[in-house]
Amino acid sequence: MVNMRYNLTENLSDRKGVISNLHGFLNRHLDGGFKSKWSGYWTPPYKYMDYFSFKVNGIWLDQETLQGVEYGDKIVYYHETGSLAVEEHIKTPDKVPGLEVELKIRNKGRDRKAVQTVLETGVDIRKKDEDVPDRDYSLKEKGNRLKITSQNKKLVIRSEDRFEREGEAFEKEHYPGERQKCLVPGKIVFRKEVPPETRETVNLEFLTSEASFKTLERQEQELRNQELGRTFNYSIESMENLIYDREGTGVIAGHPWFQEYWARDSFWTVLGLVDAGHFELAEDILENYAEKDLNSLIDLETGEGDDMERADTLPLFMIAVDKLRRHHQISEELEEAVEGLMEEATLDEGGIVQHGDQATWMDTLERSPAVDIQSLWLEAADISEEREEILAEGLQEFEEKGYMRDYLGSEAPETINPAVPLMLGHVNESKAEKYLEKINGEFSSMYGARTRSVTDPGYEGDGYHNGSAWGLTTMWAAAANLEYGQEKQGRNFLEKMTQFIDRNQPGALPEVVDAETGQLLGCSEQAWSAGLFVHVVDSYLLGIDVREDKVIIDPASNFTGKRLGKRIGDQVLDLEFEDGKVELLNDPGIEVELRGGK
Repeated sequence: MVNMRYNLTENLSDRKGVISNLHGFLNRHLDGGFKSKWSGYWTPPYKYMDYFSFKVNGIWLDQETLQGVEYGDKIVYYHETGSLAVEEHIKTPDKVPGLEVELKIRNKGRDRKAVQTVLETGVDIRKKDEDVPDRDYSLKEKGNRLKITSQNKKLVIRSEDRFEREGEAFEKEHYPGERQKCLVPGKIVFRKEVPPETRETVNLEFLTSEASFKTLERQEQELRNQELGRTFNYSIESMENLIYDREGTGVIAGHPWFQEYWARDSFWTVLGLVDAGHFELAEDILENYAEKDLNSLIDLETGEGDDMERADTLPLFMIAVDKLRRHHQISEELEEAVEGLMEEATLDEGGIVQHGDQATWMDTLERSPAVDIQSLWLEAADISEEREEILAEGLQEFEEKGYMRDYLGSEAPETINPAVPLMLGHVNESKAEKYLEKINGEFSSMYGARTRSVTDPGYEGDGYHNGSAWGLTTMWAAAANLEYGQEKQGRNFLEKMTQFIDRNQPGALPEVVDAETGQLLGCSEQAWSAGLFVHVVDSYLLGIDVREDKVIIDPASNFTGKRLGKRIGDQVLDLEFEDGKVELLNDPGIEVELRGGK
């Protein structure tokens, strides 16, 4: 596996980093700042800390002292303060319920130097939706350990080094974009003497009351391709970055604010996790939903769902379980969970799925019955071999000469949602060609696939569901084109996503951007954007199709590269592609059919 690593010196104020483990995550700008109320340390859905900052011999380590930053599985800030060089290493190791900070202080001078390091931290223990609560804190200091408690939750600052706390704790209002309130527990002071041309360290831990003892196993794999390889490999790491052990194993929808397990986001993402060989993880996620009665959302404090209908939850669950079954195996619990789910689809006499007006992924809009919901249930029916014929008849009601209807209503706009039946192969070839021509024209922007046609009267480039470009919709458009042999256009949509891998949050794909400017409008790291990028590359561009008795590989003709460590069952495939021809580089113990093979 190629681990993500950036060494950056420019545009640091415009970019941020998120590092995590199964307990929580730190969200911090790469210039060292904490610039929004979403900055700081979180264990979803609780915040514990707004910020922390260091002063070394009277000089704050900030944008003025910063020389560069290294970002990957940890963040390292490189500072210069006259005769001192200071490296600030921040990590979130497995099984540590918080984060570790190590200051490496090097004396560049010829004389021994006394160094005083002062830590200031803003403690803000609150639930995500409380924002600025009235909160009482208690402090308890013992040895090199300071415990700050509020409402049965605690943040512990601990060090191997001796420190002194100077000054009284005080409440502080500050404005990282919006008003926030935190507790500063006085100054925490470390004193060291550093000989010339040597280095001393200051070690700190910020530990929370939340704990998990699981570990996330990484898979040794990669895609080698100049245009798509980095984005593919980093997207696997991004999915791993979004995994938590909070009310069971799950993937949160997005950093920093979608701190719940959303079913539809999770199930689209599971398609990518399975393609990435994370079978056991995918099974844990799916079983967690099954144990919780297939709630459409799991709150990470209570483990409970909500009452809002989400019409895609059940068919997407069936699709994700089937994907896992074909690549690996599924548990008895998952077998039981999918049994009888097809009967949950409410159909009218014409085979149209009935659902609530705001029950689709576009939950800010009323759209019912919707074309994407119809197609997802049709795909589930094809898997279960139940009710397939009548659902296919129902889908035909959405088809028109030039394009498919978004929903069966008199004023339905032209949207990207017909890309779902196209990516699932539910449209005949002649109509699909016309529909794709429209998608590749009116819906294609420099930054991805628009949610609404640029010619529609209601189009807005920055409209959340009525014009902006999503990772989700862009991957739908890529898959739809590749499904019907439009290889150039399909790859074009994939490549549109790669421009974001070095932007807002390096190594991550965004939720949604302005279709005209590319400006970030939503989360900087979205699970289904990463998951579907991996899924579309493996299952559509490389054409890796796992059947019950064999693996078929039928790649697009415009791809050259290597897919190494592709896990299927208990075997691993190493594949080399050259202009659509594929060669198997190893000898796995499963039948592999190469179409267009060397």
